[in-house]
Amino acid sequence: MKSALLCFSTSALLLATATFGQQEIFIPANDVSFTISTDRSTYRAGEQIFLKYEIANISNASVYVPREWDAQCPATPHIWAWFENSSGKHFIPGYGGSCSGSPQTLTARMQKEAVLLKPGQRLEGTLSMDTTLFGGLKTGAYRLEATLTGYRESDFGPAQQAELAKMSAAFIRGEVPASTRITLTP
Repeated sequence: MKSALLCFSTSALLLATATFGQQEIFIPANDVSFTISTDRSTYRAGEQIFLKYEIANISNASVYVPREWDAQCPATPHIWAWFENSSGKHFIPGYGGSCSGSPQTLTARMQKEAVLLKPGQRLEGTLSMDTTLFGGLKTGAYRLEATLTGYRESDFGPAQQAELAKMSAAFIRGEVPASTRITLTP
């Protein structure tokens, strides 16, 4: 009886060690904070707005966060922003691109696309918001909304996930929204 209990206890300890000892490949996006801001709260209609963003690692471990655009072909944004007017209508710009690159390994792609942030470190950048899109935004109150989009596990096959697991930290998955208010004047 004692040997069976000892065997069971040892097995449970080994299983717990194996489970907790594995490095996660993808972690929730709430391990980072995402904020946006502008230099001023009032802009002229037709004026370009420079939207500053900051991604901060608020977790207790290092984490990979994406840069603004992914390094695949065709590229898609990881950070995207749009306008919402006072009646709740959204003005979301599109994007496009062309491809003429040579294939790259997943590790090479992530070296271009992802940034390793240690706990407390930040990544800052700027997006240009064009108020002349959509025939020109009218004067009034707007909310600038933005989203940081992490990686999707389903975008990576088993071999790619094994390659990502060899990197020094996990990658964020999911989305983190942010917003700020501005006013457009004549």
